[in-house]
Amino acid sequence: MINQTFPAILVGGPPHSGKSVLIYSLTRALREAHISHYVLRACPDGEGDWVYQIAQDQVQAIRVKGSFTPQFTKQVVGYLQNRPLPLLVDVGGRPTREQEQIFANCTGAILLIGEREDDPDAFVRDLNTWQEMMARNQVPVIAVIKSDLHEKERLLAQDQREDIKTLSALHRGTDVHGPVFESIIDQLAMSMFFPERSQAAIYKSQLPHGVAFIDLPHLAAKLGDRDRHWQPDELRYLLEQIPDDQPIAVYGRSANWVYAALALAAKVQPFTMFDAKLGWITPPTLPRRVPKPDEDYWQTQISPYQENILLEMNTGSQYLDIDEPERIPLPLVPVGKGIILSGRIPHWLLVAVCQQLALAQAWVAVYQPPLQAAMVVSSETPDYPVGHLIPFHLPNPK
Repeated sequence: MINQTFPAILVGGPPHSGKSVLIYSLTRALREAHISHYVLRACPDGEGDWVYQIAQDQVQAIRVKGSFTPQFTKQVVGYLQNRPLPLLVDVGGRPTREQEQIFANCTGAILLIGEREDDPDAFVRDLNTWQEMMARNQVPVIAVIKSDLHEKERLLAQDQREDIKTLSALHRGTDVHGPVFESIIDQLAMSMFFPERSQAAIYKSQLPHGVAFIDLPHLAAKLGDRDRHWQPDELRYLLEQIPDDQPIAVYGRSANWVYAALALAAKVQPFTMFDAKLGWITPPTLPRRVPKPDEDYWQTQISPYQENILLEMNTGSQYLDIDEPERIPLPLVPVGKGIILSGRIPHWLLVAVCQQLALAQAWVAVYQPPLQAAMVVSSETPDYPVGHLIPFHLPNPK
Protein backbone atom coordinates (compact mmCIF):
# COMPACT_ATOMS: atom_id res chain seq x y z
CA MET A 1 0.00 0.00 0.00
CA ILE A 2 1.45 3.34 -1.08
CA ASN A 3 1.92 5.87 1.72
CA GLN A 4 0.23 9.09 0.59
CA THR A 5 0.44 10.73 4.02
CA PHE A 6 3.80 12.37 3.38
CA PRO A 7 4.83 14.24 0.20
CA ALA A 8 7.73 13.15 -1.99
CA ILE A 9 9.08 16.14 -3.95
CA LEU A 10 11.58 15.33 -6.67
CA VAL A 11 14.25 17.78 -7.79
CA GLY A 12 15.03 17.11 -11.43
CA GLY A 13 16.75 18.56 -14.43
CA PRO A 14 19.60 17.89 -16.86
CA PRO A 15 23.16 17.21 -15.66
CA HIS A 16 25.32 20.07 -14.36
CA SER A 17 22.42 22.42 -13.64
CA GLY A 18 23.18 22.73 -9.91
CA LYS A 19 20.69 20.21 -8.48
CA SER A 20 23.02 18.96 -5.74
CA VAL A 21 23.75 22.50 -4.51
CA LEU A 22 20.06 23.39 -4.54
CA ILE A 23 19.05 20.22 -2.67
CA TYR A 24 21.70 20.79 0.00
CA SER A 25 20.51 24.38 0.44
CA LEU A 26 16.87 23.28 0.62
CA THR A 27 17.46 20.57 3.20
CA ARG A 28 19.53 22.93 5.36
CA ALA A 29 16.76 25.53 5.30
CA LEU A 30 14.08 22.94 6.08
CA ARG A 31 16.09 21.59 9.02
CA GLU A 32 16.56 25.13 10.35
CA ALA A 33 12.77 25.48 10.19
CA HIS A 34 12.47 22.20 12.16
CA ILE A 35 10.67 20.46 9.29
CA SER A 36 11.40 16.74 9.52
CA HIS A 37 12.24 15.23 6.15
CA TYR A 38 14.80 13.09 4.38
CA VAL A 39 16.76 13.49 1.14
CA LEU A 40 16.35 10.26 -0.81
CA ARG A 41 19.23 9.79 -3.24
CA ALA A 42 17.40 8.25 -6.18
CA CYS A 43 20.51 8.53 -8.35
CA PRO A 44 23.56 6.36 -7.53
CA ASP A 45 26.11 9.15 -7.93
CA GLY A 46 27.61 8.81 -4.46
CA GLU A 47 26.83 12.37 -3.34
CA GLY A 48 25.27 13.54 -0.11
CA ASP A 49 25.46 16.33 2.45
CA TRP A 50 29.00 15.23 3.33
CA VAL A 51 30.19 16.62 -0.05
CA TYR A 52 29.58 20.15 1.28
CA GLN A 53 30.88 19.52 4.80
CA ILE A 54 34.47 18.55 3.99
CA ALA A 55 37.35 19.98 1.96
CA GLN A 56 36.69 19.43 -1.73
CA ASP A 57 40.07 17.73 -2.25
CA GLN A 58 38.80 14.90 -0.01
CA VAL A 59 35.58 14.29 -1.91
CA GLN A 60 37.06 12.03 -4.59
CA ALA A 61 38.66 9.85 -1.93
CA ILE A 62 35.25 9.03 -0.45
CA ARG A 63 32.76 9.37 -3.28
CA VAL A 64 31.46 6.13 -4.77
CA LYS A 65 29.92 6.18 -8.23
CA GLY A 66 27.21 3.59 -8.72
CA SER A 67 25.02 2.74 -11.66
CA PHE A 68 21.31 2.45 -12.32
CA THR A 69 20.16 -1.15 -12.25
CA PRO A 70 16.65 -2.66 -12.15
CA GLN A 71 17.32 -3.67 -8.53
CA PHE A 72 18.35 -0.12 -7.60
CA THR A 73 15.22 1.33 -9.20
CA LYS A 74 13.03 -1.26 -7.47
CA GLN A 75 14.50 -0.41 -4.08
CA VAL A 76 14.03 3.33 -4.56
CA VAL A 77 10.40 2.80 -5.61
CA GLY A 78 9.90 0.68 -2.49
CA TYR A 79 11.29 3.44 -0.28
CA LEU A 80 8.99 5.97 -1.95
CA GLN A 81 5.89 3.82 -1.58
CA ASN A 82 6.54 3.18 2.12
CA ARG A 83 8.04 6.52 3.11
CA PRO A 84 7.90 7.25 6.85
CA LEU A 85 8.82 10.93 6.39
CA PRO A 86 8.37 13.74 3.85
CA LEU A 87 11.01 13.33 1.13
CA LEU A 88 13.12 15.45 -1.17
CA VAL A 89 14.05 13.10 -4.01
CA ASP A 90 17.37 13.65 -5.78
CA VAL A 91 17.00 12.12 -9.26
CA GLY A 92 19.45 11.63 -12.08
CA GLY A 93 19.92 13.96 -15.01
CA ARG A 94 19.44 11.37 -17.78
CA PRO A 95 16.60 9.08 -16.68
CA THR A 96 15.41 6.20 -18.87
CA ARG A 97 11.80 5.17 -19.31
CA GLU A 98 12.34 2.39 -16.76
CA GLN A 99 13.70 4.88 -14.21
CA GLU A 100 10.61 7.02 -14.66
CA GLN A 101 8.94 4.58 -12.24
CA ILE A 102 10.65 6.71 -9.59
CA PHE A 103 8.95 9.86 -10.89
CA ALA A 104 5.54 8.18 -10.91
CA ASN A 105 5.77 7.67 -7.15
CA CYS A 106 6.47 11.33 -6.38
CA THR A 107 3.82 13.87 -5.43
CA GLY A 108 5.41 16.99 -6.91
CA ALA A 109 8.46 18.26 -8.76
CA ILE A 110 10.91 21.16 -8.75
CA LEU A 111 12.63 21.43 -12.13
CA LEU A 112 16.06 23.07 -12.31
CA ILE A 113 17.13 23.77 -15.88
CA GLY A 114 20.47 25.32 -16.75
CA GLU A 115 21.42 27.65 -19.56
CA ARG A 116 24.36 26.68 -21.75
CA GLU A 117 26.60 29.19 -23.49
CA ASP A 118 27.42 26.73 -26.27
CA ASP A 119 23.76 25.96 -27.01
CA PRO A 120 21.29 28.89 -26.71
CA ASP A 121 18.30 26.62 -27.40
CA ALA A 122 19.21 24.10 -24.68
CA PHE A 123 17.09 25.69 -21.94
CA VAL A 124 13.79 25.51 -23.85
CA ARG A 125 14.57 22.03 -25.17
CA ASP A 126 15.54 20.62 -21.76
CA LEU A 127 12.57 22.27 -20.07
CA ASN A 128 10.17 20.71 -22.58
CA THR A 129 11.78 17.29 -22.09
CA TRP A 130 11.41 17.38 -18.32
CA GLN A 131 7.90 18.83 -18.41
CA GLU A 132 6.87 16.02 -20.75
CA MET A 133 8.31 13.43 -18.36
CA MET A 134 6.40 14.94 -15.46
CA ALA A 135 3.17 15.03 -17.44
CA ARG A 136 3.67 11.44 -18.59
CA ASN A 137 3.99 10.32 -14.97
CA GLN A 138 1.29 12.65 -13.63
CA VAL A 139 3.66 14.57 -11.36
CA PRO A 140 2.56 18.18 -10.70
CA VAL A 141 5.35 20.72 -11.29
CA ILE A 142 5.37 23.09 -8.33
CA ALA A 143 8.31 25.24 -9.48
CA VAL A 144 10.49 25.77 -12.55
CA ILE A 145 13.88 27.32 -11.90
CA LYS A 146 16.36 28.60 -14.44
CA SER A 147 19.91 27.93 -13.30
CA ASP A 148 22.65 30.35 -14.36
CA LEU A 149 25.88 28.75 -13.16
CA HIS A 150 28.14 31.38 -14.71
CA GLU A 151 26.64 34.46 -13.08
CA LYS A 152 28.70 35.42 -10.03
CA GLU A 153 27.67 38.95 -9.13
CA ARG A 154 24.00 38.43 -8.38
CA LEU A 155 22.40 35.59 -6.48
CA LEU A 156 18.77 35.92 -7.41
CA ALA A 157 16.66 37.36 -10.20
CA GLN A 158 13.26 36.94 -11.78
CA ASP A 159 12.76 35.65 -15.31
CA GLN A 160 10.58 37.73 -17.59
CA ARG A 161 8.05 34.90 -17.58
CA GLU A 162 6.27 34.85 -14.23
CA ASP A 163 6.17 31.06 -14.03
CA ILE A 164 9.98 30.67 -14.21
CA LYS A 165 12.30 31.80 -11.44
CA THR A 166 16.05 32.20 -11.72
CA LEU A 167 18.75 31.13 -9.28
CA SER A 168 22.29 32.15 -10.11
CA ALA A 169 25.76 31.07 -9.02
CA LEU A 170 24.74 27.61 -7.81
CA HIS A 171 28.33 26.61 -7.10
CA ARG A 172 29.45 24.42 -4.24
CA GLY A 173 30.24 26.56 -1.25
CA THR A 174 27.84 29.37 -2.18
CA ASP A 175 25.18 30.47 0.30
CA VAL A 176 21.87 30.30 -1.54
CA HIS A 177 19.37 32.76 -0.12
CA GLY A 178 17.06 35.61 -1.11
CA PRO A 179 13.41 36.04 -2.14
CA VAL A 180 13.34 33.40 -4.90
CA PHE A 181 14.91 30.75 -2.70
CA GLU A 182 12.66 31.70 0.23
CA SER A 183 9.56 31.42 -1.96
CA ILE A 184 10.55 27.83 -2.81
CA ILE A 185 11.07 27.04 0.87
CA ASP A 186 7.63 28.51 1.64
CA GLN A 187 6.07 26.22 -0.98
CA LEU A 188 7.82 23.16 0.44
CA ALA A 189 6.98 24.07 4.02
CA MET A 190 3.27 24.22 3.24
CA SER A 191 3.24 20.61 2.06
CA MET A 192 6.02 19.12 4.20
CA PHE A 193 5.28 20.56 7.61
CA PHE A 194 4.17 18.00 10.17
CA PRO A 195 4.75 18.93 13.83
CA GLU A 196 7.98 17.23 14.89
CA ARG A 197 6.77 16.23 18.31
CA SER A 198 3.62 14.73 16.78
CA GLN A 199 5.72 12.72 14.35
CA ALA A 200 8.00 11.55 17.13
CA ALA A 201 4.97 10.54 19.21
CA ILE A 202 3.63 8.46 16.32
CA TYR A 203 6.92 6.59 15.92
CA LYS A 204 7.26 6.16 19.67
CA SER A 205 3.81 4.56 19.80
CA GLN A 206 4.98 1.92 17.31
CA LEU A 207 7.55 0.55 19.77
CA PRO A 208 6.93 -2.45 22.04
CA HIS A 209 6.11 -1.74 25.67
CA GLY A 210 9.17 -1.23 27.85
CA VAL A 211 11.49 0.20 25.17
CA ALA A 212 13.12 3.53 26.08
CA PHE A 213 12.73 6.15 23.32
CA ILE A 214 15.75 8.42 22.69
CA ASP A 215 14.98 11.44 20.48
CA LEU A 216 18.43 12.67 19.39
CA PRO A 217 17.50 16.13 17.96
CA HIS A 218 15.24 16.89 20.93
CA LEU A 219 17.99 16.03 23.43
CA ALA A 220 20.58 18.05 21.49
CA ALA A 221 18.27 21.07 21.55
CA LYS A 222 18.07 20.79 25.34
CA LEU A 223 21.85 21.29 25.42
CA GLY A 224 21.41 24.52 23.50
CA ASP A 225 22.70 23.40 20.09
CA ARG A 226 20.84 25.56 17.58
CA ASP A 227 21.31 23.04 14.78
CA ARG A 228 20.53 20.14 17.15
CA HIS A 229 23.74 18.35 16.20
CA TRP A 230 25.68 16.27 18.70
CA GLN A 231 29.26 17.37 19.29
CA PRO A 232 32.07 14.98 20.29
CA ASP A 233 32.46 16.54 23.75
CA GLU A 234 28.74 15.85 24.44
CA LEU A 235 29.00 12.10 24.00
CA ARG A 236 29.41 11.43 27.72
CA TYR A 237 26.13 13.22 28.48
CA LEU A 238 24.35 11.29 25.72
CA LEU A 239 25.55 7.92 26.99
CA GLU A 240 24.27 8.83 30.45
CA GLN A 241 20.75 8.88 28.99
CA ILE A 242 20.80 5.12 28.40
CA PRO A 243 18.79 3.24 31.06
CA ASP A 244 20.41 0.23 32.71
CA ASP A 245 17.38 -2.03 32.61
CA GLN A 246 15.63 -1.30 29.29
CA PRO A 247 16.32 -1.80 25.59
CA ILE A 248 16.53 1.49 23.71
CA ALA A 249 15.16 2.81 20.44
CA VAL A 250 17.05 5.73 18.87
CA TYR A 251 15.28 8.27 16.66
CA GLY A 252 16.39 11.30 14.61
CA ARG A 253 19.02 12.61 12.29
CA SER A 254 22.55 12.35 13.67
CA ALA A 255 26.13 11.40 12.85
CA ASN A 256 27.28 7.82 12.30
CA TRP A 257 29.40 7.78 15.47
CA VAL A 258 26.40 8.78 17.60
CA TYR A 259 24.40 5.74 16.54
CA ALA A 260 27.41 3.44 16.84
CA ALA A 261 28.28 4.64 20.36
CA LEU A 262 24.70 4.24 21.57
CA ALA A 263 24.38 0.77 20.11
CA LEU A 264 27.60 -0.41 21.74
CA ALA A 265 26.76 1.17 25.09
CA ALA A 266 23.24 -0.28 25.27
CA LYS A 267 23.10 -2.68 28.17
CA VAL A 268 19.90 -4.47 27.15
CA GLN A 269 19.33 -5.80 23.64
CA PRO A 270 17.94 -5.60 21.03
CA PHE A 271 19.09 -2.18 19.84
CA THR A 272 16.41 -0.53 17.68
CA MET A 273 17.01 2.45 15.42
CA PHE A 274 14.87 4.59 13.14
CA ASP A 275 15.82 4.65 9.46
CA ALA A 276 14.26 7.36 7.30
CA LYS A 277 13.76 4.87 4.45
CA LEU A 278 12.84 1.76 6.41
CA GLY A 279 11.25 2.92 9.68
CA TRP A 280 12.13 1.03 12.87
CA ILE A 281 14.82 -1.62 12.31
CA THR A 282 17.21 -3.85 14.23
CA PRO A 283 20.71 -4.10 12.67
CA PRO A 284 21.21 -7.58 11.18
CA THR A 285 23.93 -10.15 11.85
CA LEU A 286 26.38 -10.32 8.94
CA PRO A 287 28.13 -13.48 7.76
CA ARG A 288 31.88 -13.67 8.43
CA ARG A 289 33.68 -14.57 5.22
CA VAL A 290 35.74 -13.16 2.39
CA PRO A 291 33.55 -11.44 -0.24
CA LYS A 292 33.28 -13.38 -3.48
CA PRO A 293 34.75 -11.89 -6.69
CA ASP A 294 31.30 -11.45 -8.22
CA GLU A 295 30.03 -9.46 -5.21
CA ASP A 296 31.03 -6.16 -6.76
CA TYR A 297 28.11 -4.38 -5.06
CA TRP A 298 29.98 -4.74 -1.75
CA GLN A 299 33.73 -4.23 -1.30
CA THR A 300 35.85 -4.40 1.83
CA GLN A 301 39.56 -3.81 2.28
CA ILE A 302 41.72 -4.42 5.34
CA SER A 303 44.99 -2.53 5.65
CA PRO A 304 47.41 -1.70 8.49
CA TYR A 305 47.15 1.68 10.18
CA GLN A 306 50.12 2.34 12.45
CA GLU A 307 49.91 -0.60 14.89
CA ASN A 308 46.22 -1.08 14.26
CA ILE A 309 43.76 -1.81 11.43
CA LEU A 310 41.77 0.16 8.88
CA LEU A 311 38.65 -1.52 7.47
CA GLU A 312 37.24 0.28 4.43
CA MET A 313 33.75 -0.65 3.27
CA ASN A 314 32.05 0.54 0.12
CA THR A 315 28.96 -0.32 -1.85
CA GLY A 316 28.67 -0.10 -5.62
CA SER A 317 24.88 -0.33 -5.46
CA GLN A 318 24.38 2.51 -2.92
CA TYR A 319 21.29 0.81 -1.46
CA LEU A 320 22.07 -2.47 0.26
CA ASP A 321 19.13 -4.65 1.28
CA ILE A 322 18.79 -5.06 5.05
CA ASP A 323 16.67 -8.16 4.41
CA GLU A 324 19.56 -9.89 2.62
CA PRO A 325 22.45 -9.67 5.11
CA GLU A 326 23.94 -12.86 3.67
CA ARG A 327 24.98 -10.76 0.66
CA ILE A 328 26.95 -8.33 2.86
CA PRO A 329 29.81 -10.42 4.29
CA LEU A 330 32.06 -9.04 7.00
CA PRO A 331 35.69 -10.13 6.50
CA LEU A 332 37.73 -11.77 9.23
CA VAL A 333 40.08 -9.26 10.86
CA PRO A 334 42.95 -9.77 13.32
CA VAL A 335 41.55 -9.71 16.86
CA GLY A 336 42.83 -7.75 19.84
CA LYS A 337 43.79 -4.63 17.86
CA GLY A 338 42.26 -1.21 17.43
CA ILE A 339 40.22 -0.80 14.27
CA ILE A 340 39.08 2.27 12.32
CA LEU A 341 35.94 1.78 10.23
CA SER A 342 35.54 3.87 7.11
CA GLY A 343 33.01 3.86 4.33
CA ARG A 344 29.96 5.62 3.00
CA ILE A 345 27.44 3.04 4.16
CA PRO A 346 24.04 3.34 5.87
CA HIS A 347 23.96 3.79 9.64
CA TRP A 348 22.25 0.43 10.19
CA LEU A 349 25.09 -1.37 8.43
CA LEU A 350 27.78 0.52 10.32
CA VAL A 351 26.06 -0.33 13.61
CA ALA A 352 25.87 -3.99 12.58
CA VAL A 353 29.62 -4.04 11.85
CA CYS A 354 30.44 -2.30 15.14
CA GLN A 355 28.31 -4.72 17.15
CA GLN A 356 30.06 -7.75 15.65
CA LEU A 357 33.62 -6.42 15.94
CA ALA A 358 33.55 -4.67 19.31
CA LEU A 359 33.87 -7.73 21.53
CA ALA A 360 37.05 -8.95 19.83
CA GLN A 361 38.91 -5.64 19.30
CA ALA A 362 40.89 -3.43 21.69
CA TRP A 363 38.88 -0.48 20.44
CA VAL A 364 36.61 0.48 17.57
CA ALA A 365 36.55 3.95 15.99
CA VAL A 366 34.29 5.38 13.28
CA TYR A 367 35.66 7.81 10.71
CA GLN A 368 33.56 10.88 9.98
CA PRO A 369 34.90 13.22 7.25
CA PRO A 370 33.62 16.53 8.73
CA LEU A 371 35.59 15.83 11.92
CA GLN A 372 38.71 14.84 9.96
CA ALA A 373 38.99 12.22 12.67
CA ALA A 374 37.76 8.85 13.80
CA MET A 375 35.62 8.74 16.95
CA VAL A 376 36.25 5.88 19.39
CA VAL A 377 32.86 4.26 20.06
CA SER A 378 33.97 1.16 21.98
CA SER A 379 37.13 0.47 23.98
CA GLU A 380 38.80 -2.07 26.23
CA THR A 381 41.91 0.06 26.78
CA PRO A 382 42.39 3.32 28.75
CA ASP A 383 44.66 4.71 26.02
CA TYR A 384 41.67 5.03 23.66
CA PRO A 385 38.59 5.85 25.78
CA VAL A 386 35.13 6.13 24.27
CA GLY A 387 34.77 9.64 22.86
CA HIS A 388 38.47 9.99 21.99
CA LEU A 389 39.15 11.52 18.56
CA ILE A 390 41.89 10.01 16.41
CA PRO A 391 43.08 12.49 13.74
CA PHE A 392 42.62 10.69 10.46
CA HIS A 393 41.65 11.18 6.84
CA LEU A 394 41.67 8.96 3.83
CA PRO A 395 44.47 9.54 1.31
CA ASN A 396 43.46 11.21 -1.93
CA PRO A 397 43.14 8.85 -4.88
CA LYS A 398 46.03 8.93 -7.31
